Amino acid sequence: METVFYTFCAYLPIHLLAYLPFLDILRFGRGWMAVTVVGNMTLHLLGVDWVISIGRPELVQAVGGAMVPISLALYFLNIKLAPSKLLFTYVLLVNYQTIALGIAAFLSVNVFHASAQSWECGVICLALFALAWLPMYRLFHYAARQVYRIDAPHLWRVIWVIPALMSGIVTVLTGTAQDRLVGSWQFLFARTSLLACVVVVYWVLIHALEGIQKQAALQEKLNFGVHLLEVQIAEQKKHSQLMVEHTEQLRRQRHDLRHQLAAIRGLTREDNTRLKEYIDGLIQDIPAAPQAYCENLTVNAIVSHYAALYQERGIEAEFQLTVPTRTEEITDAELCVIFGNLLENALEACGRMVEGRRFIRIKSKVHLGTLTITMDNSFDGHVQIENGRYRSSKREDFGVGLTSIQTVAQECGGEAWFEADGRVFHSAVYLRT
Repeated sequence: METVFYTFCAYLPIHLLAYLPFLDILRFGRGWMAVTVVGNMTLHLLGVDWVISIGRPELVQAVGGAMVPISLALYFLNIKLAPSKLLFTYVLLVNYQTIALGIAAFLSVNVFHASAQSWECGVICLALFALAWLPMYRLFHYAARQVYRIDAPHLWRVIWVIPALMSGIVTVLTGTAQDRLVGSWQFLFARTSLLACVVVVYWVLIHALEGIQKQAALQEKLNFGVHLLEVQIAEQKKHSQLMVEHTEQLRRQRHDLRHQLAAIRGLTREDNTRLKEYIDGLIQDIPAAPQAYCENLTVNAIVSHYAALYQERGIEAEFQLTVPTRTEEITDAELCVIFGNLLENALEACGRMVEGRRFIRIKSKVHLGTLTITMDNSFDGHVQIENGRYRSSKREDFGVGLTSIQTVAQECGGEAWFEADGRVFHSAVYLRT
């Protein structure tokens, strides 16, 4: 009966600790979990009682070994988590239990002069589990949360083997139940130090997996950003091409219409004064040719488009632009992304203002192989910054336009810088030409 009590004290805390971090992802609820834990413990205790009753106490450890696959099967059945992940956490529990049982056996032999499987050893086990309950629960809960959160199926299938092999080696080398060996300092040092190494291995593995997960998330975010940038570049390219074609078509139509009206005017009779005045009015009403803001036709089309929108919405706009027709490092599509996003952001920022002067000033120049673009625009003064990045005012996320500008600038060997100063937003972009 003494060995049965020891077994109860040694294994019940581990069963409880195994399930507590996963109470929110139980497959069949807490009631079924309690039934399986009680059934598992009852079967284990009955097995120990049987081998004691037939006079084979040396088989107690064999009964414990036979219960391992049963406990694992119930563990997998109760918790909605991949078996490979559960194996990783289960081996950690086995390590903790092995350390606690080793220390309890050492104290039982040396302090109480009792055997390694006595009721005194069982009470010491309970005391050790109680003393270490909170820190061990926090450690195991942290490990379980990390294991639950990190998704790496191929890695989880094999990574549990590392601590399992180390645990197996420690158990084989220090798994004796002989009081003479259990009570030695060498036994205590070997079990605690070797299994402490296993705990360190767990800590390193968990943090390594966390790093892998963060790297994978960053890579996914980068891939999405690159895809978004490619889509935006393609759309900006099509948009700019349409504006260039529209500008050229408008120039030709204006030229042709002016000549046609002049020809009609010449064909009118001298006494048809009203018709002449009407035609003169039509000629005067022909829109002027689009203003040339810079040498680059694509950028000029983008700027012309937004300049018209600024004028239509009553926003003061000042443009002083020098943009080369061709550059070795920067494509027209990339210039479209930069100028298009800058001008669109300024348009939206001014549009959100309900009071105050609305303006935009954008300048660019080329000096020593560097294209510098600076822009100041008014805004309502409301801005959200998180980790040095500006959050979008249109969606619950970071601003895509500013991110696109920074990405293009960095790809072109430059940088982009943004700063909110009161009710003025400053932008600066540097690109190698």
